[in-house]
Order: sequence, then C-alpha cells, then structure tokens
Amino acid sequence: MIREYAADLAAQTGIKLSQVSVVEGRRVGCLDAYLLNLASDDQLVSALVYQSELDELQSGSCCERLELKIRAALSRLQILLEP
Repeated sequence: MIREYAADLAAQTGIKLSQVSVVEGRRVGCLDAYLLNLASDDQLVSALVYQSELDELQSGSCCERLELKIRAALSRLQILLEP
C-alpha cells in the first residue's frame, strides 16, 4: 500500500518513479522503522517511515506526517533530476 501511495504522490508532483522499495528496519537495526526508497532515472532518495505511520495509512486515516516525509523526499528527488 505504501508503494502505491508514494507513486500517487509522485504523479501529483509530475515525477515518474522507476522504482519504489521498502527495506525492513530489522535489516538495518530498527525494529519499528522502514526505509522507503524512491528512484527515478538513476537518482535515489530515501525516507524513514515508522510502523505507526504505515498502520495509519492502512487504516485509511489521514497520515499527514507520512505525506510530509514522502513529499520532502520527492522534492529532494526533483532537485536531483533537474538538468
């Protein structure tokens, strides 16, 4: 669900993502966190998201904090994509 949500936000800002991936925090030493990777062309940015934010998204409630994190990552990606 987070992949679709991130792709939708990217489309709203005019960024076509080539890849959206989620890395479990356990692999990097955090039990309740995930690393959301957003890629377009050869550029990659990441955002740290917490299980509670994913739970809010899954339940359908408004998760402003998650949206802000993804939009900030997309802004960084957009800067990297500029010629």
